[in-house]
This record gives sequence, structure tokens and C-alpha cells, in this order.
Amino acid sequence: MSRAAARSAWGAWVGFESCPGLLDRLVEGFPGPWTPLASVPVPVAGPASEPPGDGSRAEGRQGPGVDAAEARGGHGPGSEAAEVPVFGCVVLAARTPADLRLAVTLRGLVPMGRRIRVAVAETPPWASPPFPVTGQGDCWRHLAGLTIGRTGQGWHLDALFDEPAAGGDVLAQVVHGLFGARRHLAQPVAGLPPGDAAWRPGDANATLVPAGGPVPERRDAPGCDLLLAGPPYGEADVAGPGGFPPVDEAVVNPIGFRQHPSSPVASLVADGPGFAVVSGGETLVRLPPGGEVTDVDVARLRETRALAVPALPGRPLVAARLVAALAAAGVPMLAEPDPARDAALGPDLARALAAVLGEEVQDDLRREELSIRLRRSALRLHGSVPRWRETAGAAGLPLPAEPSVSILLCTRRPEMIPFAIRQMERQRGVRAELVIGLHGLSARRTAVGSALLPVTVVEAPAELPFGAVLNRMADLAGGSFLAKVDDDDWYGPDHLADLLLAQLYSGADLVGSAAEFVYLEPLDVTIRRRIGTERFAPLVAGGTMLVRRSAFEAVGGFRPLPRTVDGQLLQAVEAAGGRIYRTHGFGYVLRRRSAHGHTWRQPVQSFLASSHEQWRGLVFNELMEAAVPHGRAEVRTWAGPR
Repeated sequence: MSRAAARSAWGAWVGFESCPGLLDRLVEGFPGPWTPLASVPVPVAGPASEPPGDGSRAEGRQGPGVDAAEARGGHGPGSEAAEVPVFGCVVLAARTPADLRLAVTLRGLVPMGRRIRVAVAETPPWASPPFPVTGQGDCWRHLAGLTIGRTGQGWHLDALFDEPAAGGDVLAQVVHGLFGARRHLAQPVAGLPPGDAAWRPGDANATLVPAGGPVPERRDAPGCDLLLAGPPYGEADVAGPGGFPPVDEAVVNPIGFRQHPSSPVASLVADGPGFAVVSGGETLVRLPPGGEVTDVDVARLRETRALAVPALPGRPLVAARLVAALAAAGVPMLAEPDPARDAALGPDLARALAAVLGEEVQDDLRREELSIRLRRSALRLHGSVPRWRETAGAAGLPLPAEPSVSILLCTRRPEMIPFAIRQMERQRGVRAELVIGLHGLSARRTAVGSALLPVTVVEAPAELPFGAVLNRMADLAGGSFLAKVDDDDWYGPDHLADLLLAQLYSGADLVGSAAEFVYLEPLDVTIRRRIGTERFAPLVAGGTMLVRRSAFEAVGGFRPLPRTVDGQLLQAVEAAGGRIYRTHGFGYVLRRRSAHGHTWRQPVQSFLASSHEQWRGLVFNELMEAAVPHGRAEVRTWAGPR
């Protein structure tokens, strides 16, 4: 690879279409000119390559497109490459972290430079500073100076190097630091034109393809396994779910959800070629004509009780893209009927949208139930990970298995085992196995079978500390995630699936629910505690912890103690630099008996002091779907206002 003589400066932007004036104020001292990153030409050189894959058709963004034989040629590592320009200063400006994630897919368009500057105009309140997480690239060995500072509501990173550094590598590692490690299907490898980067957001492994081809080679291999190419967005027929870019779940998600919003219902209205969200004469958010929604837009809507969404005749895909993103963020919407939009959303999300009624969003508990249904449907269908699985699967490409969960159930009470097994058998939307630890019990005298789940039984003597028993169980578990559950609590059927979803959009090493709902058995009262959810936090309910196996092994598992093992694991993950995320508690009800005999000794009275809602008897919210009762003749479901 040869390099051209260094030039003075290069600058590109992402996300400033509706606010160009903000761009010049963001990066002071940069003389320009500015270029939209997606408009930078894709470098092409070298010999022609063979068609990707086996020559099967890969048409359209949903899987089917152009003939693989039409996509030939290109260059890549190991082939004859084009001259790489080197600049004295390379600047990339993004309006939001969501736009910065999109730029990662386009990192091959960012040139080399001795000074690399990355600026973000605005970030949501929960976003981390843009500290880079370095990989194996050579550039950081030549780092001469690094400055990270606040710029208004955003951040600015300025890196100086002794040798020219690849600007795209710096960008990708800054974004890695912002969002952490997360599950992302980088294979099969996607090929796409720069203008279609929204179909593979945050994919540093994507291959950029010039308009009309050819597809560049990659280290003497075809440049991609599937070429994403099809009719321009907005012009395709609406025949079913999709047809619009997926939601990037890493940036548009429920993080920051407000359980008790302070503002009334807002309205989505036309605003020139785009849209605006208005409330009481104030404009909260302006959205571009394509219906893109960013993390900063979502943050500005968090205090809004709900959003009234009109039908958009003639623009069903734009309407679907906008609604899918807001639903993925958990924003309750009062949507007018729009059959074409709903066809693109799919029946599950369309039903969840139709179920949101004006009087119900006025009740905080019912509003959150509706929000959870919306976010589940949107993220499971329109998130970038499930969309890529669907696209690649439709093209006949092999896919890795979905992540599996090993459920760790340790008990000293044989009478609770059938109840606990039924709680786990009703879990849906997840591949799971059950590992039962009999702490001081004999397997020969205990019923531990399951007709629906694979079961592994571990016997441990009563004198072995609780944490040591859990570690024995984890050693025999085969899942990529470990989930700890308690034998006497209630779990909704989506408990594990919701935890996996929260892990996907948060990227956290350990996720768990809040112990919001508690049944105080001695008082026969169900309470709801005031606990902040959908946020990074150091504490989650011990009976709901789901931890990535690699993180569990990195901290050495549970401490070999008789009690407080949950809190000790949380502290160990945090001390090792891991992240902990607390999602909603609507799929879990903690049963509190007397403090005697529990490893957690908090008295019943302390729960009452932290409650803000109470119901007589054992009461479930609707998302629990009448969880399996135990030892009670009557269980009621709170259904909210009707």
C-alpha cells in the first residue's frame, strides 16, 4: 500500500442534515471543507474477484437482490491497493452517538492522518465519555497525545500521532469505548453501498461497495457473503414486515425510561419535509424526512407521557421506521389507524400499538406495561441483530445459534422444587437448560425432573457454602449466559427473554431486574417499591441476575460464602471494570417470608417503608400472566383502569 504526500485537512460529518449551522460551531478552528461521510467515494483498485458465496441470488435488503455474478472485483488486504491519502488533520463530526455508530459502518472512507479528531455535538444523559478501547491496531503505539473534553452538550476527542494513523480504526475504537462489547452479527459479511449504511449500523466488519460495483476483495477472499442492494428506501412495495432500515438497538432502546413522566401527551406533526414533536406550543424534537430517530431524540421525549402519531398517507415505510424506533425506545404511542404502515411493522407490533389507549397511559403502571409490550415487539422484530438473522437466513446462509441460558436453581427446600421448575418451564423465546443444586438433599429422594427443559442435578453437602455450590453448578452448565433464580419467587414467561434483550441493547456484562414487586407473605400484601429501572446501576435483584459466562469466569465466579453471594458477585463485576444494567421488574415478584432462614436478612418492615403502592393479597401485573401460584387459593391480576 502506498501513501500520497500529506495534505492539510480533511473533514466529514454524519447527521447534520437538518442543522448545518451546528456543524461549524462544533469543531472550532477547522477550515473545511466539510463532506457528508456517506458521499466520500469508495476506493477501488486491484484485480477482479470471484462472485461472493456460491453464486446464489441475494436480492434486496431483506435477503433476495442482485446476482452475485454482477458483484466482482475490488481490492483488500493482500491485493494490489490504491494509494492511501494522508492528511495532517482528519476530523469526523457526528450530531449524536447514534450517528457516530452509523459512521463505524463507513470507517473505510475515513483516511489516515497524524491528527484525528472525533466530535459529537450532543449526547443523552446516560452516555459515557468517548474513551477509546484500543485493539491490536498499530496506531496507538504511535500515540503522542490524547485530549477528551466537553463541548457544550457533547464531547470532543483529539488524538495526535507520531506516524499517520488510520482514522477509521480510531473511530471504531472510540465507538467501542462508548458502547462496550455487545452481541453483533458481523458474519456473514455484508456488502453495501455507503448510502445504505443504516441497514448495518455499527458494523465495522461490513464491506463498502461502490455504486454499481465491483465488490472489493478481502484478503484473497470474496468481499462479502451477501450484497445488500435493492430498490431505494421508500419506493419498495409494502408486502410485509420490513422494507425500512432496522433499529440500531445499541442507541435506540429503553435506557432512560421514565416511570413517572411529568409532561402530557405530545403530538407528532409535519415540519417542512420532516417531522416535529410538539407539546404545549414547544417543539421537543425535530426529525428528518426519512424518519430517523436518534438516542438524543429519545432522551428529549422521556418526560412525555405518550406521543400521538397521525397516519402518514403515501409514506408507509417512513411512518413504520419512525414508529418502530419509538416503540423500541419504549415511548407509548396513540397511533391513528394506518393499514399500510402496520403491514410494514408486522402483526405483533401492530397489535401492541393498537392496544395503547388514551385513558390507560394516564396510569403510570399500565403505561409501563404497554411500553414493555411495544419495546419487546419492536426490538425482537426490527432490531439490527434479528433483522440480519432474517436477511441472511432468507439468503440461505448459515447462522450461529442464538445464545443459550443455563438457569442455576439452588435449593434446600424439596417442597419448592416442583413450583420452581414450573416457573422455568414456562419461559419462552429463549434456549435454556436447568441446573438444579440440591444443597444438603439427596437426588434419590427428590423429584427434580422436567418434561420441557434439559436438567442437570448437582448434589452438595449441607456444610458446603452456598457460593461454592453455585460454582459447582456453573462448572457443569453449558450456556453462554448464566441466570440465577430463587426457588420461591414468581417469574413471568418473558423473564429470561427480557433479560437477554436488555443485555443486547445495553451491552452490559451482568443484567438483572429490579425487585419492584414484593409479596409480603406474613402480611398478605403485595407492594411496589420505588426503584429506578432501565439504567446502569450497581444493584439488581439477586434472583434475577443474568451474567455473561466470560464475565463470570473473569471474576472467579461466586465467593464461597454462606450468604450475600449475589452482592459479592455484583461488586466483583464492577471492580473488574464490567457494567451492570437494571431492567424493568414487571416479570418478577419477590416473595418475602420472615427474615429467618433467608440468606438475605432484610426484615419485612423495611419493604413497607420503601413502597409507594400496595394491594391486599398476592397481586400480579398483566405481564406476569398469572404466574404459577403456590400454596394460595386466590391470585388476582392488577389490570389497571378500564
